[in-house]
Amino acid sequence: MKILFVCSGNTCRSPMAEGMARTMFGPNVHVESAGTHAHVRDPPATNAVRTMHDKFGVDISTHRSRSVNHVHVEDFDYIVPMADGVQEDLMENFPSLGEKLLPSWGIDDPYRGDLRTYEETAVKIHKHMEELSTILKNQA
Repeated sequence: MKILFVCSGNTCRSPMAEGMARTMFGPNVHVESAGTHAHVRDPPATNAVRTMHDKFGVDISTHRSRSVNHVHVEDFDYIVPMADGVQEDLMENFPSLGEKLLPSWGIDDPYRGDLRTYEETAVKIHKHMEELSTILKNQA
């Protein structure tokens, strides 16, 4: 099973989701992340790193952003858009994704927000991750 999480800049939401998924799903599920408007090789936002470490015990500090245009999206079983605008970009640029493209998680970008904003974002991601876990279990 291969899952791709996509946000806009690939420095906040999708790296947080990627790190969380690695922990929740283990080595049998391959997870990656990318951004629709990423500045390639940017580090994750400081508050994203801190939130994931402090609240979930997950280290995303070595993550570097990458563009979804540099990813073979066809190789993934599921593609998770973190927000509505991201879903629209993916549908426009990759019209052949079909059922691989899951519904938007509708999570606002916390970029440049305070630590509390990132913590709230992480809680929302975790809730969606639990729902995704149920989907994956039902397909196993």
